Amino acid sequence: MKLRYILGMILSALLFTGCQSDDDPIGSLSSIQLDKTVLLMPTSGGDVTLTVNANAEWKLDDIFSVTLGNKEKAYYPLPVELNADKTAGVYSWLTADKLSGQAGETTVTFHATPTDGGRECTICFGIGSSKQFLLVRQGSLEATDMTCAEIIAAPVGKNCRVKAKITRWASNAEQYGNMWISDGTGEVQIYGMADKDGKFKNYPIASWGLEIGDVITVEGPKGLYGTTHELIDVTLIDLEKSLLSVVSEDANLPKEGGDFSVKVAYKGSGAFFNISDEAKAWVVYQGVDYIPGVKTIFEQNPADSAIFKFTALPNEGAGRKGTIDFTSSSYDQKTGKTSSSTITYTVSQAANVLPHGENPDDPFNVAEAIAKCKAIGSTSDGVIYYAKGKISSIASIDTGSYGNATFNISADGKDENFITVYRSFFLNNEKFTSEDQIAVGDEVVITGKLVNYKGTTPEFSGNVYVYAIKKGGGTSHAGTVDDPFDIASAIAFIDGGGTGAVYVKGIVSELYQGGFSTNYGQGSFYISDDGTKHGDSLKDFEAYQVNYVGNRKWTEADPQIAVGDVVIIYGPLTYFAKYSVYETQGKGAAYIYSLNGKTE
Repeated sequence: MKLRYILGMILSALLFTGCQSDDDPIGSLSSIQLDKTVLLMPTSGGDVTLTVNANAEWKLDDIFSVTLGNKEKAYYPLPVELNADKTAGVYSWLTADKLSGQAGETTVTFHATPTDGGRECTICFGIGSSKQFLLVRQGSLEATDMTCAEIIAAPVGKNCRVKAKITRWASNAEQYGNMWISDGTGEVQIYGMADKDGKFKNYPIASWGLEIGDVITVEGPKGLYGTTHELIDVTLIDLEKSLLSVVSEDANLPKEGGDFSVKVAYKGSGAFFNISDEAKAWVVYQGVDYIPGVKTIFEQNPADSAIFKFTALPNEGAGRKGTIDFTSSSYDQKTGKTSSSTITYTVSQAANVLPHGENPDDPFNVAEAIAKCKAIGSTSDGVIYYAKGKISSIASIDTGSYGNATFNISADGKDENFITVYRSFFLNNEKFTSEDQIAVGDEVVITGKLVNYKGTTPEFSGNVYVYAIKKGGGTSHAGTVDDPFDIASAIAFIDGGGTGAVYVKGIVSELYQGGFSTNYGQGSFYISDDGTKHGDSLKDFEAYQVNYVGNRKWTEADPQIAVGDVVIIYGPLTYFAKYSVYETQGKGAAYIYSLNGKTE
């Protein structure tokens, strides 16, 4: 807080105290007296006491404001409320053990939390219209010269002074003066600025005549809103007007590219540009038109203008962005110094959205890839395609000099209605180095050229590699009574959209809901591959309301299942909060096919 504000508080206190005798100490009224007018709290936090002498009942008052001349400063000792521990919450960092007191002498204990910065507030004690003020301060309020990077690293509450350039306006900029500033070390938001009369929320940008590119020196406390580092309610200390301003809005170009112009107003010796490395390959300079400023009776030194012309080349890939820096300089003959101003202009271009099947984020499914192969024929059309499926079988994996693999992928992991992936490399188009890098059941996205080999075999052949992989748990099973699913295969079947009743084998790991219900005659329990309840949805499988062996209802006379029993369960699979074999087709649709090898 500035010295003028501290003086303002003292003056305001005097304004409100009314007449008092020369013998009265500062901070006293005939009706209420405080033994301190300034309470200094330790930065480490802790308690400080205050003695109140009053001739009647007193209380901590609410919001009030003080007007001195044409400058208004509002103080907010927030309306106090009792916290859960029955203390009075004055501010988030300050509490008091009493909100009010009776006539006579009362001791009030204030408690402050620790801080690495500096902060203060004004608290009002009142008896009717008589008011007495207490200034509570913790830490140093003297501003420290800092860079934006140092402000970002500084603790909340630290009073900071920084010199930086205005880079962009923030929300509610016009009325509140919210903006972003940068000095090259980082970017900090200003949240609130006083105008020339010291008033807040009073259109400070217009009051000071601020523009993007101006270099300002401001002072204020550090704040943090979420992840945004701020300086709050700053005072403008110094202003260096920019030698130029960019009149044109930032360019947002279509994927086809095209021409665009940037109008720059400058007061230095010319205007110059520099295209960033990110944009040099696709932003081409075409020329510039200079337009001198016209003097008027109102403007004796008008800015000249330069209209820079550029062309953006067509975009064949992802969206891209670059910048163009515009600079103007001026030499001062009196001082022998050169000043310079630079403003950054942003150029963005939309992505070239690739068609379905040619876009890694929008690949073919297996059926679509097979249809595309048949449409292309036995000779590749040269286009690189993408297709997503599950490995259904593996013909070969070479980890030697060739480093490639040949395998099939299908929609559901079954080795039918598949497309062959011929001599594919692994991720990042690198050679296979281990046979366990892929397995049946893995979900993959394959990229490469498509052909219908000899008119009979749809396959990826040419520039083929695994673009992405999601491990499916290793060995795949058919889900039949002779080859029941394990847990991983059952999950892969569900994830692949498989339908119909199948067989799943596992070891009982936990009983729940009483094991079975005498009302419905179904049981509910968990199974896993090793009989352990892992608490992992990819390892624990739920058998929910399944019938007993022989697809009949359970009775108390039936031998009950126990943890460790080996079961094969038959029924439809689903994912309902967890992976399950489930009675989705009606009570009793799922049942225990075998219990410890016995089917009856």
